[in-house]
Amino acid sequence: MSSMKRQKAFWFFFLFGIFFLLNSSFAYKELLIEKRGGRPIRVIKVVLDGEHFVVASPASDGGATTEELAKKVWGDTAINAAFFCPDDYSSCKIDGKRVTHTISERVFMGNGKDWSRFWWDTSIRMIFSFDQQGNPFFVQKNSGEQDVGLWSNTNQDKLDQIYFWIWNFPVLLLDGEDVVHTYNSYIDKKMTGSSNRNFICSTQDGTTVYMGVVGSSSIPNLPAYLKEQFWCWNALSLDAGASTAMVYEWKTLDRGSRARVMDAFVVLNREEYIKLTGITPEPKSIPKVETYQPTDADKEQLAKVSGVIDGIFKKYGKKKYQKPFITIIRDMVKPGLSPDKKWLYNQLLINLFTIDKF
Repeated sequence: MSSMKRQKAFWFFFLFGIFFLLNSSFAYKELLIEKRGGRPIRVIKVVLDGEHFVVASPASDGGATTEELAKKVWGDTAINAAFFCPDDYSSCKIDGKRVTHTISERVFMGNGKDWSRFWWDTSIRMIFSFDQQGNPFFVQKNSGEQDVGLWSNTNQDKLDQIYFWIWNFPVLLLDGEDVVHTYNSYIDKKMTGSSNRNFICSTQDGTTVYMGVVGSSSIPNLPAYLKEQFWCWNALSLDAGASTAMVYEWKTLDRGSRARVMDAFVVLNREEYIKLTGITPEPKSIPKVETYQPTDADKEQLAKVSGVIDGIFKKYGKKKYQKPFITIIRDMVKPGLSPDKKWLYNQLLINLFTIDKF
């Protein structure tokens, strides 16, 4: 090969490499807004490959918004965790007496000072945990069979590995098994009816966490759904009532009537995790997944469609047409959809769900 041809080949592959880097990246986290298995979902997927992590961010007594809890640990993506006592503590009573602290359970960075005051009395609740390397696991194994919490059948081998955790009930899946039936004594009519259900789960290999909301579900039918649709292995129910919340990349997508909550699960990147914890995580050999990078034409199309929708909202009111638009576009997200269309529909749905930006 002549010198001129070698030089041309070098510049060709150099420019091709630059083009590839500029037009491809890796999906460490992703927001899934679609209709899956016949149910509407809005779920955050986090690949725990050493680049992204999930941490528990607790509030001080009195609570904080989910946005505040995300910013507290330098994150931009989060969901609410467990139910907590409201600011006036009107529903928080022990032996008939009102208490002046939360009954929420959590551990923050393994720090005993940030443990709940009821750390040893988890009752029927189970602990969804992460160790220092960001690996998810369950600790408590009684799964509602006895109302004695950590004193019963605790997995002592992992108790000292807890670095972040939040508890709640019922456990939906434990080592791949549906264990909701063990909570029958504690499941009320609100749980057996069809409604939105918040959850967090991890896959069997522990490399992926899903957290968010599934619509049109009851607690008893949720475990099988999570196992089939998200390959969940360990799954915990989170509060789906007044304190429900979701923020994704600085956008608030959901907010319950009780804006101030006591804890949240927050997604961090590697730099944020090191800054928060002082820990440099070990590298992981999990294959990275490419994600679609929109072209200028894609962005122009998004701007056009968003403009049309905004025009309709301005003329006829957002309240009237927001849900119909969400239903129509979410139903269009189907398997086999081209990457450009999937990106477009996802961005439109994020815009439609956005309540506020922070």
